[in-house]
Amino acid sequence: MKKNLIGTVFAMTMALMVFAGCNVPDQNTPAGFLYTVQAETFTAERNRLASLTPPTATFTATATATTTPTPTVTPTETLVPTPTWVRHSAGAADVFVLYYHDVADNADQDPYYQWESPFNVTTAEFEQQVRTLYELGYTSITISQLIKVLYDGGELPPRPVMFTFDSSKMGQYVNAYPILKKYGMVGNLFLYSNLVDEKNSILASHVNEMMADGWEIGSCGYDGSPDPAHYGREIGMSKVDLEEMFGVPIEAFAYSGGIMDGGGEMVSRVSKALYKIAFTKVTTIHQTANIMFMLGRYEINKGLSYGDFFEMLPWKEGVVSEDTMTWALPSPTRDPIEYTQTREAYDAAMGTPPAP
Repeated sequence: MKKNLIGTVFAMTMALMVFAGCNVPDQNTPAGFLYTVQAETFTAERNRLASLTPPTATFTATATATTTPTPTVTPTETLVPTPTWVRHSAGAADVFVLYYHDVADNADQDPYYQWESPFNVTTAEFEQQVRTLYELGYTSITISQLIKVLYDGGELPPRPVMFTFDSSKMGQYVNAYPILKKYGMVGNLFLYSNLVDEKNSILASHVNEMMADGWEIGSCGYDGSPDPAHYGREIGMSKVDLEEMFGVPIEAFAYSGGIMDGGGEMVSRVSKALYKIAFTKVTTIHQTANIMFMLGRYEINKGLSYGDFFEMLPWKEGVVSEDTMTWALPSPTRDPIEYTQTREAYDAAMGTPPAP
């Protein structure tokens, strides 16, 4: 019934729209009637369509979530702590003092080089020893640092080592100096004053260069004469000569060859010559006021194995790299012709038949 009614209204509406559109209204119909019907019909239809069509969804803006970036954490650099220096009271300190004569491989590096001499430590041996000490945390010290601690007290690094070199050989400048510098170490030269600037010996300009890099110097004598008649020259004159030559006080003396005279005269003269300390080659690290003029050193000669050197060390804790432990140590060999001639001469003299 309802559908029929709606259809009737719709048909009437369409008819009225046609009539209105053609401007041919019924002459008996009031002028405003058609407009009223038309408007009502449109309104009803619009309402009907509205009831059938779902409302358009209203858009509600949703805020986009803002991502807060997580700050990048920069790792803090790991700092290797500097070893705390140790305070020593006056009169005593444990210091590992090494005593070298020369560091050379051949006569080009030192004109006085002799292959058979135990005093010519090879550059490979020397560097292996320096590397070992470096990796175990040893720190080099100088003459003046030791003097200050023994006389006044003071601080030293935890594992102090002194590199000392006696004589005035070229190898000390050509080899020992650059190798120590490579590992941040310094040394101490004990010079024969009469040999500086002499042919085939170290030059004063070399010594000055080394001193500018932190090296210090002492006296090893005038020319190394063991004659007691020359003690005054060896002990006193050498000190004066070196002070005039280099403009620094000479406060340490090293007995030639590390050997004192049996009667103690040299020790007495050194103490009276205004030296403050003197070195022997007695193997001890305990440097005390009781032996101020007989301080200990470890003599290092050619051919010392890594194992034997390591056994000398007073402080062994730590790690030595495989590279250092297996450092190539060339074996010095004589010229084969010279060796043959020497052997033949020896065999002839001894009446030994030559080897087949």
